[in-house]
This record gives sequence, structure tokens and C-alpha cells, in this order.
Amino acid sequence: MKKIILILLSFVFLVASNDINDTQVDSILKNIPKNSPEYSLDILYAKKIKTLKFQKPNFNISHISDYQTYINAFKKLMEYQKFLFFENDYFNDLNKKLSILSQSATPTQKLEYLYYKKLIDIGKSKEEYIKTHIKEWKQKLYDKLFTINFPKKLSLANISYYQNMLTKLDKKLESLKIDLEKWKIAASEKNISYVQTLIQDRLNKKYKIMQKLIDNYLILFFNYIKSKDKKAFKIEKNIKKLSNDKEYKAYLLLLGYFEKMSFGSTELFINNSIDEIKLTFEKTWDILNYPLFSIDKKDISLINFFIFTVLILVGLYIGKYYKKTIYSLKHKYDINNSTTTLLANIGYYLILTIVFLSSLKSIGLNLSSLTVIAGALSVGIGFGLQNIVSNFVSGIILMFEKSIKIGDYIQLDEDTRGTVTDIRMRSLTIRTNDNIDLIVPNQNFIQNIVTNWTLNDKSRRFRIPFGVAYGTKVETVEKVILTALKDLKLPHYKIGAKKPQIIFTSLGDNSINFELFVWVKDELTLRPRYTTSEFLKMIYKALNDAGITIPFPQQDLYIKELPPLKLQNDQDKTEQNHKQ
Repeated sequence: MKKIILILLSFVFLVASNDINDTQVDSILKNIPKNSPEYSLDILYAKKIKTLKFQKPNFNISHISDYQTYINAFKKLMEYQKFLFFENDYFNDLNKKLSILSQSATPTQKLEYLYYKKLIDIGKSKEEYIKTHIKEWKQKLYDKLFTINFPKKLSLANISYYQNMLTKLDKKLESLKIDLEKWKIAASEKNISYVQTLIQDRLNKKYKIMQKLIDNYLILFFNYIKSKDKKAFKIEKNIKKLSNDKEYKAYLLLLGYFEKMSFGSTELFINNSIDEIKLTFEKTWDILNYPLFSIDKKDISLINFFIFTVLILVGLYIGKYYKKTIYSLKHKYDINNSTTTLLANIGYYLILTIVFLSSLKSIGLNLSSLTVIAGALSVGIGFGLQNIVSNFVSGIILMFEKSIKIGDYIQLDEDTRGTVTDIRMRSLTIRTNDNIDLIVPNQNFIQNIVTNWTLNDKSRRFRIPFGVAYGTKVETVEKVILTALKDLKLPHYKIGAKKPQIIFTSLGDNSINFELFVWVKDELTLRPRYTTSEFLKMIYKALNDAGITIPFPQQDLYIKELPPLKLQNDQDKTEQNHKQ
């Protein structure tokens, strides 16, 4: 009942719209002069608009009596299915034309607007009618299937015959394409046109042969559907391969309906899932093998790039594992920091180099092509990479020269010093006493002066300046300080060549000045400010305990003569005289 109401409403709407269009057409024709150059064309447009009527799509299966009429009915149903698939494209194309013509003023353009508008109205009615009935038509055609005999042997023979024809035709087309290129090089327009005509003729024949193949594959398909033979799924794939883009979707839906009715939804789902997986895999493989770029005439695809990346990552993992292993053996075999770092870094970069070259070889790249890369790299070095290469070479020199080792306490300038914690190919890491890591390029240690406090000997002499008041005996100062040093718990040398010394340095403005020369070792050498502070504390306490005065800066002001003072009365008189 609902379908009948929808059809009646569509019919009423169509009639109303046709009446409006016919009225508009007559109104436009009245305003067109008969001597107009486009009058004849306008009359034709007007007749065409008036004669355009919606005709119900007809699908009658009562006349089907053999496999040929059944195939024709199936193809007719497929055309209806194609219309539903591509209706949006059809209406979009017509709407674009309407949008262009909507602002037009000439009678011809107005008639064109009404013509395309009527086509849309008829198309909408056709769409609604097909959507309402297509499921019923599919069911009727499927039920009719079991009353028709489909000759399997004949179709197989025809398929073999047409496939041979198709193979020969493809060879002929390739030959014609070669001839076409030949005449294009010769710039012979006449022969080019002739060969292009032959190619088009062969393409038309090829399309007809493919349609014949599809017809015979359909005979096989319906034969297998009747007997519920799963070979129908394979035949369906052959039909899809032979169909064009627009036919493909219609075949996919209609053949799928017959398979669902014969084998059930579960079997159809499994088959489609397998097909989708295979198709997805094939598409993915094609994408992965699509060339991204070329190196020395070798196409590099996404899969090549993926293999290269995986091998590099594996190499990085092996390199890091190697470094970890070397560092773990450090304490086991009592290897010093410098040797451990040298072995770890050299082995790490050697592994990376081998993995990189192996990765290039694995993707089929000729290693001789690296000369091209090397040439480009040399140009890059000349223009902007010299610092990177300089740091790289400097890192190698530092590792082998061992002038700076891990654990050394070095000083770059007055405010930059600390312990070396790592030496890499590009940079060196220094950790200051404030626990701040400084990353310094390696070339700074090759080109500039660097103070290494612990290169060969971890002891260092500190010079602690201090002063006492004039009149203090020098011997007393020496005795007091040296005695205090003997009781001091800070680790320093107390005897031998490195024993402490008191040096009388100068007679200052306010004090007599000394310097304490004291050799310290171990951690104190790496904390210069702390060490100096501790010795100053010791000196200050020792001098205070001994009653020795520590002077501070002072200045005396001597006034030789003061200017004469004038009385206030004399000054007032002088000012009055000036006023007078």
C-alpha cells in the first residue's frame, strides 16, 4: 500500500511540474520574434521539453524462455543498478548546468534551463521507482533461474575461443602502438591518424569480445548457482576483471545477491572476507613497491625504505648492546675509563658503518653509487659541514691521543671547568661542580688551550695568599701556620718534596704578605673554591689563636693648612657694598 501511495504522489508531482514547465515554455515562445536567428532552435527545445515524459522502467520476465533472454534480462537489471550507483554524478552534472543557466536572460538559455530541470524531475522519479521495485525484480529473476537450462560445455568452448581472440587482439594492439610511436617520431600526420583509427577500431572490437566473454562467464555462473557449486565465486572474479569501473559495482551487488540466495549469508561473508583480505594485501604490496625515488637508476620503494630502516634500527640496537657489554666488563677486568670509552665508541661506530653498508646492499643498491653520495657530501662539507667533520675528526684524535680522558678534571676558561663524563664522536661532556652538564664540541679541545688538572698526576699545589700586621715576626707566622697544617685533617702532603711552604711575597701598604704553598690530592683538587676556603679558615683561626693581627685596609688624612675664616658681619657688609 505504501508503494502505491509513493508512486501516486510521484506521478502527481510530475504532472504538476510538467504543467508548470509547459506553461513557462509557451510564455517564453510568445516573446521570441520569428525573425530571430535562434527561433528554429528554440522551437525544437520547446517541443523536446513538452514531449519529455516519465516512463516507468519496465522489467518483465514473462518472455524469458532460454539462457540468452535470461542473460539479457540480467543485464537490463544491471543497468538499473548502475543508475542507482551513479545517480549522484548524473544529478550533479545537471545541477551544474542549471547553476550556469539560472542567471541567463536569453530565451534559448531559459528553455535550456527548463529542459535540464525537467530531466532532473524525470530522473528523480525514475530513481524512486527503481529503488521501490529493484529488490522485487532481483527475487523474480533469481526464482526464474531454476527454470532455465544453461549450457556449460558451450560456454566453456566459447570462453576458450574468445580468450584466444583477445590474446591475438592484444598483440595486434601492441604492434599498432609501436607503429604509432614510429610515425610520431617521423612526424607523419597522415600515418598517425590512420594508425590511431586502427587502434580505436581494435579497442572497440576488444570491448565487444570482453562483453562476449562476460556473457559466457555469466552462463557458467548461473549454472554453478543452480547446483550450489562454490566455483561460482571464482567465476564472479573473472567477470569483475572483465568489467569496467561503472559495471564493476553493479556486478558486485547483483552477483552477490545470487550468491547470498544460493549459499547463504555466512558463506558469502567468508568468501568476501577472503577476497577483501587478498585484495587489501595486493593493494598494500603494490603501495609498498611503488617507487618513491631513484638512486643510480635503482628505484627505491617504500618496502625498500622500510627494510633499510629496520636494519638500521637493528644495527643501533646491536651497537648500544655492544657498548653496554664493554662498560659491564670495565670493573670485571679492571679496564680504565679511557680505554673503555675508546673501545666502546670505536666498536659502536664500526658496527653502524657495517650495518649501513649492508642495508644499502640489501635493498639492491650498488655500493659503487656511493661515489655520487661522496661527491655530493664533499660539496656539502665545503659549504657548511666542515664544522661537523672537524668535530668528528677531533673526537677520533681525542680518543686515540688520550690527552683528555673520562674522569679528568679540565678547565676551559676562568668560569668553565669540571669532570669529563663522556667523549663522543662530535662532542665532549663536562660535568661542573654545580652538577651541570656542558656539551662542548670536540674541536675546542684541539684548537684551544685546555687545562687538564689530572692528566698525569691528581695532586695539585694551591697558593693561598694572606697578610699580617707590620711588626709581626716572620718566623712566628711560619711556625704558627705550619703547626696548624700538621693538625689539619684535610688530605694534603705533609712531608717530602711536596711538603707545605710559607713564602714571603711582599711588603704591602697595610700588611706584610705571604703565600701558603700546599699540595693537595684526591677530591680536593676537583673542588678548588672549597679547598681554598678550608685553608683560609685554618689560617684565620691559627693567626687569631696566636694573637697575630690581621690588618685591614686603612688610610690616614693629613691637613697641612686651613684657609682663613671670615666673620659673618664682614661678609654682610661686603654684600651691602655690592648692592649699592
